[in-house]
Amino acid sequence: MYLTKEYKETDDSKQLEAAKWVGPRIRELCDRKNITKYRLSQMTGISQTVLGNIIKGKSVPSIHTLDRICTALDISLAQFFARDKVPDLTTEQQELVETWIWLNENDRNKLMKIVHIFQEKE
Repeated sequence: MYLTKEYKETDDSKQLEAAKWVGPRIRELCDRKNITKYRLSQMTGISQTVLGNIIKGKSVPSIHTLDRICTALDISLAQFFARDKVPDLTTEQQELVETWIWLNENDRNKLMKIVHIFQEKE
């Protein structure tokens, strides 16, 4: 099957749009977790060159590659694409969800103990 020029241009523009969004999102998430490109490369097994091209918006990662990046950042693909927006939550609820996402497992357990203490008071 041959691709028409029109389809290819549409496909290219969608990839360009994705590249402009995905790279900065990865950079934002790495910055939040204080993870360097070098460290992310070690965690994912993806070369620094490939990661650099993705982060700079020069290429778009496959879903498999993006999943490896998300796994290293300890988030789901859904969280990656949600851009920190959780529908139907107040600002305070969104802040709690954001805080939860970036906590390590030990801190999450501590927070849940505090929540349970408040629940017992009722």
